[in-house]
Amino acid sequence: MEQKHIEIFAGSAIMAMAVKNTLEENNIAYIERNDIESAITAGFGSADKAVHIFVLEEDEEKARYALVEKNFDDIDEVQDLIDEDEE
Repeated sequence: MEQKHIEIFAGSAIMAMAVKNTLEENNIAYIERNDIESAITAGFGSADKAVHIFVLEEDEEKARYALVEKNFDDIDEVQDLIDEDEE
């Protein structure tokens, strides 16, 4: 069976570095798609949310909780997940 990846972050390269560090500290594998590097290579500008971080679907909840513990409360999806669990 093929494993599905879920996007847990889209934002700046600096914030993506913090997200990746948090995932690494929690032994959560991730995939990074960096549209900034792609845009530079192609000669285009880049968008605000140009770095995307994906985790395996089975690690999504663990990853989101790890981010909340590191005070990534500004990531809407993370807080939405917490709110849903508390209801």
